[in-house]
Amino acid sequence: MIEAAIQYWRGLALRERRLVSLAGVVLALGVVYLGFFEPAWQGRNKLRAELPALRTQLSQVAALAGEARQLGAMAPVAGSVDALKRSIEQSVQAAGMGSGLAALEVSDGLFDLRFKDVPHAGWLEWLDTTVRETRLRVATVSITREASPGVVSVRLVLEAPSREGR
Repeated sequence: MIEAAIQYWRGLALRERRLVSLAGVVLALGVVYLGFFEPAWQGRNKLRAELPALRTQLSQVAALAGEARQLGAMAPVAGSVDALKRSIEQSVQAAGMGSGLAALEVSDGLFDLRFKDVPHAGWLEWLDTTVRETRLRVATVSITREASPGVVSVRLVLEAPSREGR
């Protein structure tokens, strides 16, 4: 078979040999382009498009890691239930919702709070701050909308974290 190809090649005129050689070079360049250059070019363009999103995600992960380090360095929850109860009462007063606190009962590490006619936005802000500062967990919550706009009544149960993992 190789000998037949060599005989065919020798039978071609000089001009035909040049054209076939040129076609072979063009074919080889096309294979090199499609096999090596184009995939690398497309991969680079894809990475250029994805890089800003990946940088944003990296900054979010770094911020969350920093927040986790801060939370890990925070002092543990106040030792006694009475101290936690006082802390909750003080935070409610500081948030200006003292008149809305209808009940605060404590049993078995659960803090049952009932708010009546409190501003929803203010209550959410108080809850976020209190949970972060005291490291209590929300066990249950029940929110009832009142007739006035933006005013709610809330039943909230907060739970002290277990000490087993420490």
